[in-house]
Amino acid sequence: MIEDALKLSVYFGESVSVGPAQASDALMACLADHDLVAAALLRGIEGFGVNRRIHAHRFPDVSTDLPLLACAVDRHERILAVLDDVDRAVPRGLVTLEHARLVTGQDVADAEFPAGPGLAATLTIYCSSAERAGGRPAYREAAALLQQHGATGAIVLPGVDGLMHGARRRARLFSANSGTPMIIVSVGAPDLLRRSLPHLAEILADPVVTLEAIAQVKHDGELLEPPPSVAEPGVHGQDVWQAIRVYTRRSAEVDGRALYSELTRRLREIGAAGATTILGDWGFSSDERPHGDKLGRVASHRPTYTVYIDRPRKVAEAWPMIDELTAEHGIVTSLLVPGYRERAGDIVHGSLDVPERLVNPRQPAGERDARAESPWSAASAAEQAPWLRALLERIHDFVSSRGGHEPVVRITLADGERFFLYALEAGPGDQFLTLYPHPERYDEMLQGAGGRLPPRALVVPHQSIAKIELLAKPPRGTRSLVTLRPPR
Repeated sequence: MIEDALKLSVYFGESVSVGPAQASDALMACLADHDLVAAALLRGIEGFGVNRRIHAHRFPDVSTDLPLLACAVDRHERILAVLDDVDRAVPRGLVTLEHARLVTGQDVADAEFPAGPGLAATLTIYCSSAERAGGRPAYREAAALLQQHGATGAIVLPGVDGLMHGARRRARLFSANSGTPMIIVSVGAPDLLRRSLPHLAEILADPVVTLEAIAQVKHDGELLEPPPSVAEPGVHGQDVWQAIRVYTRRSAEVDGRALYSELTRRLREIGAAGATTILGDWGFSSDERPHGDKLGRVASHRPTYTVYIDRPRKVAEAWPMIDELTAEHGIVTSLLVPGYRERAGDIVHGSLDVPERLVNPRQPAGERDARAESPWSAASAAEQAPWLRALLERIHDFVSSRGGHEPVVRITLADGERFFLYALEAGPGDQFLTLYPHPERYDEMLQGAGGRLPPRALVVPHQSIAKIELLAKPPRGTRSLVTLRPPR
């Protein structure tokens, strides 16, 4: 089977109940009654929702209401048919719908990725935790296969309940392996992920996969695509939301705190709609060996998966903070979410009315280049001093010739100070110029009448500049928002 499908995701707390039953049991029973192709219930380790309270699984603050994420996939009409029952099973939480291409069985070998908003893709594999290949767990063999064929990274998310081909599988207290579903999420270039598809049938008896086109914005600090930016309202008038997914590991830290935990905390501080982190069992990034936890390790190296979904304008507001936290670690992806509905009592946000297919093709390169070049046209520098006009034209030509979007300029002064340049102006006088450095941290930027502004300016003589470096994009390990602003 190769079908256009919908991915259903339900985010809620484990304390949510419906009558005498837990919402998690009611929801999974409901999905089983509808005989969906695949579904899995994942237990989170940290998150918050509409109530803005963070629930975390860490000593001594172990929460009694940890987040849960239920994922299901099937044909468009079959997912829409289950929504009313989902509402009855989970009276408080978030429900989202995303478009995907669903492929099962032998058809997996011939599947193709759909077009989308970015240069990357996501390949998601649903399998049983009990399945084995070559004497090893099948999910580990699948991860090794993905890495062998060039995937940027992958994470294995363990389910505690779920369905495979309509049959329900639940975790048992005294069962070492109850065959509960696992979800393997991999990210990479579509042509590289495509190479692994013909080999999945050698590992899995009856594979179930979904294919999606995404934007992979960052990888371990390297900017791969422009930061996410979506005009509102949604594409062709359709109301859309935006998902940012961050794949990292539990041992990755920022300022002495786990990266995923610091991300959750800061998202809550800025009033984000919500975030959920799931702990993976196995995974890899780049060419490192696939890993989980090993006996004898004090710190956990298991991979983590954080999902943040919000209005595109709020995502744009949050992006500088996300960008800063992921300056060294993590894979960051972006995707439009056409169906989003959050419920908490009488509070309802969003809608699950989605079109058959959200039209959001990758923008042609010519259009992207024209948009990127417009702020840096020669006309924009016409009123500048001749030497500054010549420098801006050189910067513009350098970036355009290398397919860049916004210029990155790094300055080294004669006294050894080095920084990325936010803006520069001629003067005061003929022998001086004014430099505006990017601060070390984005939260040091000041709010001005025209938006965020750098906190300091340097008035220096021309001869104090020892070196000017022109970069097509920020170097790995640097925030992406260190570009030079066009002249006013």
